[in-house]
Amino acid sequence: MQFATIFYAFFMLVLCTFAAPLETRQEKVSNVKCTSKTALDFHTSNVALLQICGGIAGSIQKCQGQPTSTVGQSGNVKFTINPVISGDKINISKGRWEQGIKAAFAVCGQNIPFTATFDGGALKGDVNVVYGPA
Repeated sequence: MQFATIFYAFFMLVLCTFAAPLETRQEKVSNVKCTSKTALDFHTSNVALLQICGGIAGSIQKCQGQPTSTVGQSGNVKFTINPVISGDKINISKGRWEQGIKAAFAVCGQNIPFTATFDGGALKGDVNVVYGPA
């Protein structure tokens, strides 16, 4: 009986180790520069975050229409996205966008304005992001 219990516990440990990732997906960001020490409004920033590409709230999971630049603005907060490669089309997913914002905030602080380059997000490459006052 004791052998069966130990075997079962070991089996479950091995199973859980391979079934669940140990870390969440962390989006790569580079060239992060904090452009202020004053945090912008949390709620207004969250609304602006979902206004890129004409709106990515709700069930929309990706930038629609493949624009060559896009702005998300709410009140006095603005996000601007431009492809690194001039003329490239933006196709950033909501998940990549939100993870990139979190990664930049991890460097600068929550809701602190920044400029950064997010890995991917355009058909041919990366995107430059500016977050700050409108």
